[in-house]
Amino acid sequence: MGIFNTPLPLGVAIIAWCLAIFGILRCVLGAPWKRLEAPTVFSAWCALLIMLTMLWRLRININSDLNLHLMGLSLFPLMFGRSLAALGLGLSVIAYTALFNGVWGNLGMNLLLLALLPTWLSEVILTAIKERLPHHMFVYLFGNAVFGSMVVLSVTGMMSIAAHGLWITAPLTNSYDTIAYMLLLAWGETFLIGFLVTILAVYRPQWLFTFDDALYLREQ
Repeated sequence: MGIFNTPLPLGVAIIAWCLAIFGILRCVLGAPWKRLEAPTVFSAWCALLIMLTMLWRLRININSDLNLHLMGLSLFPLMFGRSLAALGLGLSVIAYTALFNGVWGNLGMNLLLLALLPTWLSEVILTAIKERLPHHMFVYLFGNAVFGSMVVLSVTGMMSIAAHGLWITAPLTNSYDTIAYMLLLAWGETFLIGFLVTILAVYRPQWLFTFDDALYLREQ
């Protein structure tokens, strides 16, 4: 749902680059790099960013620069936390731009839409659920992996469509249909994310940085 093919207006691109650089630098400085040294964790981080790059290529074209596809944006922050997820998603955006002839001037906007925005939203939802709801595994799974994923995917999709409408000159036909199909796709992806997070919580909890078994299991 990024803007990879049509150049943005110069002023918008420069502002987006500045904001993206600031956000990425904060993530680099605040990332828990030591956690990637645990066995298999760094491999899982690398594998996920590679898979997302390929996943975004499986798409339905709406017009020259708007596509519907599975995004996977909510899984990364649930697995690795905000900072490492933003950096992983950022690398996926860079790889996609390089592999599929994207416009490098749009990289700042795509980093904002596909890396920084979804990870920030995910962290807000995680924090709110942890502070306001009971510490129960079902609450974590349903609240973050299902409800949280739906919010992250829907807001990211809406912001991408809005950015396309504001700054891309190619007309967007049937915009209401595009929004409806985007929400339906997000709804289906939400259950897939919930299924994957449940499996990780049981079999690979070391890959799920946001799941604390001492908090969600041992208190029961």
